[in-house]
Amino acid sequence: MADIPQVEIAVLGGSTTIGAKFPRDYKGVKVIGDNLVFETPFGPTAPFTHARYKGKEFLYVDFHGITREIRNTQPDSSGERVFYVLWRAGVKKILGTALCGSTNRLLDPGDAVVPDDFVDFTTKRAQMLMVSLQDKGLDVQRYNYRLHQPMCPTLSRHLVEACTASGFPRVFKRGIVGVSEGPRLESPAEIRLRWQNLGIDIVTMNLVPEVFFAREIGACYAALELVSNYGEGLVDPRWEGSVAFSEFQKRWSRPSSEALLRVIEAMNPDDESCGCSTHRWESILL
Repeated sequence: MADIPQVEIAVLGGSTTIGAKFPRDYKGVKVIGDNLVFETPFGPTAPFTHARYKGKEFLYVDFHGITREIRNTQPDSSGERVFYVLWRAGVKKILGTALCGSTNRLLDPGDAVVPDDFVDFTTKRAQMLMVSLQDKGLDVQRYNYRLHQPMCPTLSRHLVEACTASGFPRVFKRGIVGVSEGPRLESPAEIRLRWQNLGIDIVTMNLVPEVFFAREIGACYAALELVSNYGEGLVDPRWEGSVAFSEFQKRWSRPSSEALLRVIEAMNPDDESCGCSTHRWESILL
């Protein structure tokens, strides 16, 4: 098992970066360590990459840390394992990314959405990293937090600018993302009643618990959500997932990866003017 390095930036890959050889196959990226598996109280992690770009080191894990052996639901979930590493590494800035379906009729495949809020419809995801660690016998401080500003406005602004520079046809700087349990996609009635009727713009599966845990460890978080398909029954029901997603990923995985690197270049890991770190406090419960 590898030792956890001290790193201030993390990128959590999703369906957007699958097949993009991120970050290895990009000019200016120096790979410091690859296929790094870290031991955690929840079990070993998925492989991480430790890299440097434009003088800034970052950790990258593919597909939210999910593998055939590591699930995204409790117990001992991918999120708990990944964020234990980020907590121990001292990460301050976190970029997430995922494909999503549109539930807003004005959004089309190929649109990039940088959401500013979310609604959680999951039921099997861990809610508090420190409570999970206490359940494993660790003596750690619990935190309470508010989600007044769930997405970092500074990182989100960098993402909007980076997506525009990377060639996305339309980039939306706000939107509400609904988080479904998955792994199945939704029915037409679910899209209509649960998502459209509630004013949700896009639906994805792995923003939770990332957005919770980032706040809990005192880090900034923002996400690039790339529309890959229309929600069922929304516009055109005639699409085949195995074909649609693979062709879509071939087209957009590299621009998505380039956008993430542009944000790493633009960000200042020590900048706390966004105020994200002020929205948590030590719990009165030990």
